[in-house]
Amino acid sequence: MKHILLIFTMGLFFQLGIAQQVIEKDFKEQFNKYGVDGCYVLYNPADNEYIKYNPNLCDSGYLPASTFKIPHSIIALEEKIVKDTNQIIKWDGHVWPNQPWNQDQTLKTAMKYSCVWVHIGFAEQIGIEKYQEYINVFDYGNKNLTGPPTRFWLAGNFRISANQQIDFLKKLYYYELPVSKESTDIVKDIIILEQTDNYKLSGKSGAGTLTDTELIIWLVGYIEKGDTPYFFAMNYKTENYAKFQKARYEITKDILSELKLIVE
Repeated sequence: MKHILLIFTMGLFFQLGIAQQVIEKDFKEQFNKYGVDGCYVLYNPADNEYIKYNPNLCDSGYLPASTFKIPHSIIALEEKIVKDTNQIIKWDGHVWPNQPWNQDQTLKTAMKYSCVWVHIGFAEQIGIEKYQEYINVFDYGNKNLTGPPTRFWLAGNFRISANQQIDFLKKLYYYELPVSKESTDIVKDIIILEQTDNYKLSGKSGAGTLTDTELIIWLVGYIEKGDTPYFFAMNYKTENYAKFQKARYEITKDILSELKLIVE
């Protein structure tokens, strides 16, 4: 039996009248299986309950890296840089080491393949001042966009924690961002990772540079069972991206299985 410890109860969930609770759960086994360790947080809005592994790390901020493609795609849609998922974004012929990038893209394929050049192209058209406006009203991360203006989510002072990722995902899911429903629906559709008769899993991965050798690996999103969403964010550090990049998906699914949200 794994030990579950109720850490504290804080505040009131005014809308539902349910006291918020934070539960610490040991997911070390799921991380150790893949030779990494990090943090994990899941939010269950039905019970106003957070489940956390390494809760102190859940407050640690890191570069959002490609998890920023979720808000970034909304911004590109709102700014009419791209109008829908059918619009072709032309490849300029530059050869990238990631083969799926070396072709024309759409907003959907750019999300699927995490195509960096597409989003750098968006940034060249949108401008850092406009990004700052969106990031401020989204209340996304530390809101510090100091860094390269066309790749501030990959380098510079921009940071977001696992807890802040959850805060943003809730606003996305419940249409609480000050953007159009159409833009939100498009992005919610293109981040679907897996869909079965029992659940729908949505999210986005990311990998950000910490040092010359170390990376932070992300996976953030939500799983829907019936009409109930459960929001999650996880990260871990590694010096071997090629070996451990897929672990984020496996760890996430192992934890969701442990929590009975995925039943094989």
